[in-house]
Amino acid sequence: MKFTISQETLFQCLQKVSGVVPAKSATPVLENVFFELDEEVLRLTGTDLEVSVTTQTAPEKIEKTGAVALPARVLIEMIRSMPNIAIRFEVDKNHKVKMTTDQGYYQISGISKDNFPEIPKSTSDTYFEMDNGRLHRMFSKTLFAVSSDELRPALMGVYVQITANEFRMVATDGHRLSKIVDRNFKSKQKPVNLIIPPKAAQLVVKNISGEGTTRMIVQEKMLCFIFGGTTLFTRLVDGQYPDYERVIPSDNKKQMTVDRNFLSSAVKRVSLFSNAFTHQVRFSVAKDRLTVQSEDLDVGGEAKEELTVQYAEDDMEIGYNAMYVMDILKQIDTEAATFHLKSPMNAALVTPAEQMPGEEFEMLLMPIKLSS
Repeated sequence: MKFTISQETLFQCLQKVSGVVPAKSATPVLENVFFELDEEVLRLTGTDLEVSVTTQTAPEKIEKTGAVALPARVLIEMIRSMPNIAIRFEVDKNHKVKMTTDQGYYQISGISKDNFPEIPKSTSDTYFEMDNGRLHRMFSKTLFAVSSDELRPALMGVYVQITANEFRMVATDGHRLSKIVDRNFKSKQKPVNLIIPPKAAQLVVKNISGEGTTRMIVQEKMLCFIFGGTTLFTRLVDGQYPDYERVIPSDNKKQMTVDRNFLSSAVKRVSLFSNAFTHQVRFSVAKDRLTVQSEDLDVGGEAKEELTVQYAEDDMEIGYNAMYVMDILKQIDTEAATFHLKSPMNAALVTPAEQMPGEEFEMLLMPIKLSS
């Protein structure tokens, strides 16, 4: 195996696959990046056996084909620190890799290709195509609400429902829920329901650009994303996703519209004086006014701020987890956010003041019992 490649090109490829490579693994070969060179392209692959990412590029010069696995951490740090110069790779029969530049010489021990796990291949005709910008947006708007509760494994992923006229994503951890629906989506394939693990979704968000489309190939217990010169395979989360529609209220008629940035900043400041375990803040809602306050009886701290809002219903006092409120407000793109309320004991729906054309985006926020 012998080739020449620029530092910039190689580093870009390493960045795409490095996110899946475990820093420490009971199977040491997984701590490596697999290099495979044919007569036209160089492919780099990383895997943790649950998710695998392969990307390809054309080296500046190919002299001899071959394959080898190289330690990811050392290689990435070395290539990162180099200027954008040409790097010549040469692998001997003992899997030792010599890397030379105009400035220096480096040698690193590799591992035989026979020891690297086999990467899945796409064998299904069921696929969907999604605009990269839309896919990036939908994952970004739901990932924050994915559960980390191992006792409820079905919630430890983003739930995706694809039909002929709709592409929907949902995530919930039981305290908050995020649902985003693209009604501009069209497909001629049979409807599918998938639970995508967060690591795979995060890697897609990290690697796709705003231009072009992503192809999603669905096969038994697996999903393949293809975008640009990169392919990502992931195992799907097993289990039945709960009937989330049951918990989304349909009769929250009381609306409070508030400047998103003002509210987020107020909650952030006031929450500094909240209980360190509950992060509880009190929303006191009255006509065109919202008071955000908190107190920590253990240390004697308290804070209160008032904001002007649009609200014309009954007065209410509601308790929320400040961290969850701020997480939800981060997802709102419009200047104003609307809270759809019913009572202090019922979940609130939070939406942008104006929805994007063809999109439905809403988040559910559970209240917490106010301490006296």
